[in-house]
Amino acid sequence: MSTQITKLRNHTVVQLDGALDIYTAPALKKELHSLLDEGIDSLVIDMIHIKLLDSSGIALLANVQKRMKTESGNFYLLNVNQDVLIILKLSSLDKFFTIVNSQEELP
Repeated sequence: MSTQITKLRNHTVVQLDGALDIYTAPALKKELHSLLDEGIDSLVIDMIHIKLLDSSGIALLANVQKRMKTESGNFYLLNVNQDVLIILKLSSLDKFFTIVNSQEELP
């Protein structure tokens, strides 16, 4: 999996490309926690190019969401494709995460 980090207004956007699974989650965890350690206020995970999401990827996203919440930050999932959205809905995590469909929907 590859990542690209950009800024959009007050948000730090991390665009993912590939699979977010047991093999890629540890490296992404390290990268995301490094960003969080810098004290960012808003993290957006752009999932437009995510082709696979497994339980390890979901756990990583949930842990980042919890950390952002405890640090009074904002966490968004952007451009979640239909296959991934179905997984999130089946596990009722679509209510846990703030999911936005476009950059224009970000506050």
